[in-house]
Amino acid sequence: MLATVLAAGCGAQTEGTGAPKIERTFDVEWHDKATSIPVSYVTHRLVFHDGRWSADVTIRNESNKPLYETVWSQDKAGFRWDGPALVYSGLDVLGARRLIYVPADDERPELPFPLRPGQSWRGTVSGKVPSKPPLPRNSDIWLRFPVFGIGQEWGTYDNPALAVQVISERGATL
Repeated sequence: MLATVLAAGCGAQTEGTGAPKIERTFDVEWHDKATSIPVSYVTHRLVFHDGRWSADVTIRNESNKPLYETVWSQDKAGFRWDGPALVYSGLDVLGARRLIYVPADDERPELPFPLRPGQSWRGTVSGKVPSKPPLPRNSDIWLRFPVFGIGQEWGTYDNPALAVQVISERGATL
């Protein structure tokens, strides 16, 4: 069950960042699995604090292949992100509905490279809460987990069948 915590001051700006002030913690314990390869994900907590977001997660490689986290990069048009992110359904500048990514800019501790078969990692991914476009109210915000190359390093435009990409099935609502 998704817990939504209401906080006073919604919509106020965080001093100096221009981002809306969002002070919320979601203790969620979401469990997700990749469909292409046996990798499991648990989101323990999603936090919005001081102009930033963070997610405490555990990733377990249950496959027989090493997983190589991709380099976090964005294409020049800004439509693609190869790292962890918050994700929501929104409108682009042309008014078309698509997934909007709010990229992470930090991961602690760093994921092992590679994440070996049977190995787990627990850590925190985090990023800035944007001022524009603002995060949606009353609509799900999902978590996109780190993207991995399966058995080999994976580049931005390589065959997608060689990568594991998972977005949480559940979302938090602000």
